[in-house]
Amino acid sequence: MPEEKVVMYESLEAASIQTLTGWVAADGRFWGNDEHMARWCGATHRRCEKNPEHPIYEVRSYCRQCYEEGRRAKFAAMPVKEWSGEPLVIFDGEQYFFDEDSLRDYLVDSDIDLADLKLCICEPNYPSQIDPADHFCDDLPEDGEIRDDQLLAAFELLNEMIRQSEPLSWSEGEYAAQLPQSLIDEVTAARAAACEVTP
Repeated sequence: MPEEKVVMYESLEAASIQTLTGWVAADGRFWGNDEHMARWCGATHRRCEKNPEHPIYEVRSYCRQCYEEGRRAKFAAMPVKEWSGEPLVIFDGEQYFFDEDSLRDYLVDSDIDLADLKLCICEPNYPSQIDPADHFCDDLPEDGEIRDDQLLAAFELLNEMIRQSEPLSWSEGEYAAQLPQSLIDEVTAARAAACEVTP
């Protein structure tokens, strides 16, 4: 067995002074060869990588102009479906319409150009059925199963009620809504009438 080499604390072999070169952020943190992280930690703002002509933005944020362009492109690419009374939501918004009257009132009172209106047909969010084995997974032994028939029957009854449930909520769907021309004409006429009354 080879004898272990002994290096004394005071010896030149134990340690030596070295000169290091690397990137240091504005806060003094050393990042070695990682220029990106040094700049990321030391900067407050940056230019858009996709389009340097866009306004600068905070380093820990994002280019809002690119984001808005991307969202406009996403809406423009959505397939259009004729609206047949489903709940609607303004694209990327939180303004929902659950009936034609509330939509009409909103459109008449707002100054949104109807050509720029971005409405999406909503999709329902139903409650999820409950798998008793998943629900009790922490209580069952490994590879164990529920043997209580009454408990399983109770879960099946609950799941049957869940299957018959109405939607819990609504979310923006994949279709842009095409409003009926009659509704658009009605809103246009109501706006024109409101303008005539206003001095």
